[in-house]
Amino acid sequence: MFLTVIYVAVGVLGVCALAALALILRSKDAFSRAVVSDLVFYTLIGLYVLWSMTHDTQIAYDVLLLVAIIGGVLPTMSAARIISKGRR
Repeated sequence: MFLTVIYVAVGVLGVCALAALALILRSKDAFSRAVVSDLVFYTLIGLYVLWSMTHDTQIAYDVLLLVAIIGGVLPTMSAARIISKGRR
């Protein structure tokens, strides 16, 4: 039962990632692309969490902590640079 839930969640996240990638290709402005690329990034983090639930690994939580820290700072900085058009 647990594996069924994991597989369904992987399928849902996969569909969401593909839809977000299609939206990146269709979008015209850079800010929308940056926001949707963050969505793809967080979707891939979710896929990694689901993968780590079904596979034995010793570094899964360390990777997730590092990705969460980096994933919280870099998207904010990139969105700020896009809004300010590169001015510091």
